[in-house]
Amino acid sequence: MKLEHLDFITFCVGNLADSLHWTAARVYGTLRATNLLKDYIIPCYDVLHTFSKEYIVEDLFQALREKGVLV
Repeated sequence: MKLEHLDFITFCVGNLADSLHWTAARVYGTLRATNLLKDYIIPCYDVLHTFSKEYIVEDLFQALREKGVLV
């Protein structure tokens, strides 16, 4: 894994944790369990990292809703 991917994952986890009022460990575990890390965040890094924090958080909310994690 590239360092910029790791930095971006940390960014995503931290901002989702803040928005959801979850621990970072819970967010990371959820992203891994739903395969959003390996199937979405990492492969789409080149595009995703160009968007705003708000857009990324909302996009990941939507992805978690589609996975049935959020209602």
